[in-house]
Amino acid sequence: MRHEIDLIVPTVPGREESLDRCLKSFPDLNHIVVSGYPACGQAWQAGLAVSDAPYVLLSADDIEAMDSDWIEPCVEAVDEDLLPAPMVFRPDGSVESAGGDMAASGNLLTDISPNRHPVDFTPMPFVSRAQIDRIGMIPTHMMCDVWVSHRGRQLGYETVLLHDYRLVHHHEMTGRKSATGPSDEAVYRNHMEQVNR
Repeated sequence: MRHEIDLIVPTVPGREESLDRCLKSFPDLNHIVVSGYPACGQAWQAGLAVSDAPYVLLSADDIEAMDSDWIEPCVEAVDEDLLPAPMVFRPDGSVESAGGDMAASGNLLTDISPNRHPVDFTPMPFVSRAQIDRIGMIPTHMMCDVWVSHRGRQLGYETVLLHDYRLVHHHEMTGRKSATGPSDEAVYRNHMEQVNR
């Protein structure tokens, strides 16, 4: 079954090869490339402003889909008010993450839980338009993926690991920020405080 899905991909100059690999791996999606923003969350906000598909994948330009088998399970999950978390692999085939957990080393889980097992957050949000319109987006570079799951959970959207949602993370270093900055953490905390009022 064909679904209308927008792929929103932030990028910066110098990452053209990485971006090309990413886009080619998602041939069935509508590509929205957002260039020149200093933060991933800002780029996702800009992409969401022009997106009109009922489903959205908030990606990065150094991500590659392993196949297209992820689409149906992800659509089914969000239609059940869940937020899917992918299995993310390194280029050598080793597991980089099986969902995110702010209490885990590097904030990523490497032990594989059963399919649809709850996890703390998704490092690569796939959402319905209705979900992301309620969740919103924060203008940070880091923690905008964490925001989607944590705010989503407050709204009744549990994040779950989906084994069929498989991605490769190539770790393109050009233009990469190396760690969560104090401003990202402050913006995240401020947004969480506002929605908790």
